[in-house]
Amino acid sequence: MPRRSRLNTGWKICSRLAIGQMALAIAVVADSYVDPSLCAQCHAGIANTYRKTGMGRSFFRLEAQTTLEDFKSAKPFYHGPSDIYYAMIERGGSYFQRRWQIGFDGKETNIEEKRVDFVLGSGNHARTYLHLTEHNALQQLPLGWYAEKGGYWGMNPGYDRPDYPGSTRAVSYECMFCHNAYPKTPQGNDEEGAEPQFLLPLAEGIDCQRCHGPGQKHVETAGRAGASADEIRAAIVNPRRLTAEREMEVCLQCHLETTSQLLPHSMQRQGRGPFSYVPGQPLGDFRISFDRAGPTRDRLEVAHAAYRLRQSQCFLKSAGKLRCTTCHDPHNIPRGEVAIAQYNRICRDCHGASFKGLAGGGRSGPHAPGADCVSCHMPKRRTDDAVHIVATDHWIQRWKPPGNLLAEKAETHETQATSYRGEVVPYYPGRLTASAADALDLAVAQIRDGSNLKDGLPRLVSLIERYRPSNATYYADLADAYRAAGDSGHAVQYFEEGFRRAPASVVLLLKLGNMLVDLRQWARAEAVLRRATSLAEGDPVAWGLLGWVLWQQDKTAEAKRSIEKGIKLDPDLPDLHNYLGSLLTGTGDRAAAEQQFRAALAIEPGIAEWQANLASLLASRGELPQASYHFQQSIRLKRDYAPARLAYARLLAGMSQNGEAEKQAKAAVEGDPGLADAHELLGFLLVARGDGSGALGELQAAVRLQPGFGRAQYELGVLLWQKGDATAAMEHLKIAVGSADSEAKAAAQQFLQKVGR
Repeated sequence: MPRRSRLNTGWKICSRLAIGQMALAIAVVADSYVDPSLCAQCHAGIANTYRKTGMGRSFFRLEAQTTLEDFKSAKPFYHGPSDIYYAMIERGGSYFQRRWQIGFDGKETNIEEKRVDFVLGSGNHARTYLHLTEHNALQQLPLGWYAEKGGYWGMNPGYDRPDYPGSTRAVSYECMFCHNAYPKTPQGNDEEGAEPQFLLPLAEGIDCQRCHGPGQKHVETAGRAGASADEIRAAIVNPRRLTAEREMEVCLQCHLETTSQLLPHSMQRQGRGPFSYVPGQPLGDFRISFDRAGPTRDRLEVAHAAYRLRQSQCFLKSAGKLRCTTCHDPHNIPRGEVAIAQYNRICRDCHGASFKGLAGGGRSGPHAPGADCVSCHMPKRRTDDAVHIVATDHWIQRWKPPGNLLAEKAETHETQATSYRGEVVPYYPGRLTASAADALDLAVAQIRDGSNLKDGLPRLVSLIERYRPSNATYYADLADAYRAAGDSGHAVQYFEEGFRRAPASVVLLLKLGNMLVDLRQWARAEAVLRRATSLAEGDPVAWGLLGWVLWQQDKTAEAKRSIEKGIKLDPDLPDLHNYLGSLLTGTGDRAAAEQQFRAALAIEPGIAEWQANLASLLASRGELPQASYHFQQSIRLKRDYAPARLAYARLLAGMSQNGEAEKQAKAAVEGDPGLADAHELLGFLLVARGDGSGALGELQAAVRLQPGFGRAQYELGVLLWQKGDATAAMEHLKIAVGSADSEAKAAAQQFLQKVGR
């Protein structure tokens, strides 16, 4: 099969001026990667065509000359599931994404406007807008742009839902790995679970060195007087001169993802930095890719090109001859009809005489000499994980799949019920060694996303006991898995084991602190979180969580200072505003509490709990219509959120809307059958409606769940008395008299006096 040359010999024409500029640049570059603009000085032709490819335009600042979208005439975009409006705005040469809702009073509320600093995605398929925070993290903005149908706005994957994650979703190092040149990151900030932060300036676009390796040695050699051509070539990686496997891996580093769903699809090797892969190295030394056990699903995802290609008989029977570069010149990727003609020519060149035989006819009809191979055997299909994108399916199949492959799809969201549960198997490399590291990594893959907890937990425990690894990550993964399995005792044990091996890990301290909060072990949690704040004084999460723990111990003044410090460090963390709002509610400062609850919702309006918190506060101030509105918002976001249903039912009962209150109380019981208060309120409402039998069951459930529940004991006692069961009634009334609920106690005493007991 013919292969075109990837590189010219432009290195020969480096001028003295260019060499001088290279030397200057090298003097200020701290590592072996150089400014990619130096490559263009010798390889101008390749650099010019590469710059126009999707990879060359994968990440960039949004400026007038890089826009495809029509910002000036763009109309507001309304997202129905979240009841949120968006507008894309150009102002003074800068670009912004504005978001708002229409509130209770008919005016705009939960307004947020963030500058669009960077764009991720060339625009061949989509563009995702990114905001650079004050601490140099990148946040994904919810509304994106899609190229299909001439271009339109739509929600990014994962955002097309009522409780979408706001505009604070971090762009991870894994995202940046595949969408840009290698960035520089703060020292020590590459621990798994740490906030991904970047040192400025950020590179713009996947550069030459992602495929050719670090360029400093090559540039220095080319600039050295008397250097031979062979020396210059040897100082850089040329993927074409690698083995077939190593060459393919240069592409696989970014184009191989088995699934975007929980599995995990890959795991970075322990001890490897997130940007440490160098072309020419075995990719399996950098990371392991995993897959589901069993047959392959017919599911197409955005990053599936290599995964689907590797399922093709063309690939499997080629013995390594069919690679990505067989069809794609990464320096100059054609588009449109030119691309189709090129790919069809490559099909015919490979299949040769067999293609001529097909022209005589067959099951699918005659294949004319100029037949369009790719449209049938590699058709464009709508992807399943990003439903606004149409991509080429690289699984070369004998027959075109039936149905309308471009039909629009609704975005589906993975749930506990739909997540894969089963063995997680190595995919690339397909076979692991018998080493301790491989055995441990394979065991971690079983539990990291909960795919195979039942078998994975004992497997990892056994391996840890056998090998006693020094890397804390294994212990943290095991602790996370025990927490997911509901075994808090072992979770704490292994978090502590991990921390003993990494005593400076703030990530581990925060995980342990959160676990102790779940267990309500406030004193231990305080000690852990104080340690975290001493190690990382600028960590807002540590300060906020410490404040919450202090408040649970009635250390209110210090708690307030701690949470406020966290908010000052990062005002964009909505949880901290909710913490402070709850604290201020407890201290009686309702006006300030309202401000904090509204601040949390302005950042992330899709959190049902926070809508209910604001609603409860408003109800306590007698602002009942507005409280009702926010309870309804909470329920819309999370239909089975029992606390909101219960609080709303109480509000409605207080407004004498007993019919609607009963519906909400019943929904609360269905949402959480273990909520004694919901059973009690539903029982009370059923009594008021004259349904004594239904009320009896609800009140009995309430006292069974919470024997010291004075109000439920009183109501059940009265109901039993009215039904003529005086003996049983007295038992419950006596418990009510002895309860800590003063109102229930007084009511029970008054009833007993009334009946002469």
